Amino acid sequence: MIANFFNKTKPVTIFNIVVLLLLYYVISFLLQGLNEFSVSFLVTRIGYFLLLILFLVLLKFIIKKNRLTRDNSYALLLVVLLVGTFSEVILSSSIIFSNILLLLSYRKIYSLGSGINTKMKLFDAGFWIGIATLLNSRSIFYILLIYIGIIMYRKGSLKNVLIPIIGLATPIFIYFTYSFYYNNLAIFYSRFKYEINWNFEVYYSLKFLIPILFLAIVLVWSLVVVTPKIILISNKLKSSWNVLIIHLLISVLILIVTPIKNGSELFYIAFPIGIIIANFLERNNSKIIKNALLYLFLILSIGVYFL
Repeated sequence: MIANFFNKTKPVTIFNIVVLLLLYYVISFLLQGLNEFSVSFLVTRIGYFLLLILFLVLLKFIIKKNRLTRDNSYALLLVVLLVGTFSEVILSSSIIFSNILLLLSYRKIYSLGSGINTKMKLFDAGFWIGIATLLNSRSIFYILLIYIGIIMYRKGSLKNVLIPIIGLATPIFIYFTYSFYYNNLAIFYSRFKYEINWNFEVYYSLKFLIPILFLAIVLVWSLVVVTPKIILISNKLKSSWNVLIIHLLISVLILIVTPIKNGSELFYIAFPIGIIIANFLERNNSKIIKNALLYLFLILSIGVYFL
């Protein structure tokens, strides 16, 4: 059964997850239709696929290092299934790039609880968010996550409050200097236009509506069941879980205000949702429920191509 197979992190489970991602990746491009095929096109697409693999590697590292889930591959599997369901992600290199940069920031934020190199972690977290902001201006909202981490992991001090801002400003200032030197300030300012699009029509199509509703139901179910269990246990995961919930809310905010809604923006919720639902699956004693949910996710990731 699928739940039992991914219940432990083994080379064979990771291999199958990568193969599944490759299938989604190839299918998405075949359905898109290729007007021309060249060596440069192939190299570019292989490069983008390797970026998705890098995303999974970083995701697994963050989860394992900070013990956000137990020793299983549920989170990785769920993220790949979400990519398969909302395949527009595969076609958006900027979304992939910005999320990899944000992962480097999350790596620092979720490790604040260790108390090691706190100031360096805060600078690095702000720095990576700053670079991600240059790719997608909405990424700047994740600066709030750093301060949530400071509060939850009890690292509050005047220096710790200021350091993330310095880290955030550093790459932005460097890019401003570069743009000023080459007289390209118009391009610099264009990266910080915060237009809000309140039109959600794209989500009304069955291709998006059905998986989003299913995802929302499972997510709320997971939060209701898992949150009380974690709060009652005084351990490191308690603080990380609170950060994770705020992480989810910030990601949802980005989805709401993003100006271009085509489905690729849903990749921003993959990290928190994958970990939250993974915690629900690993704590659920019913094999029937676990298998049913994973099979439904898999069926949806295939079924959307026929809607």
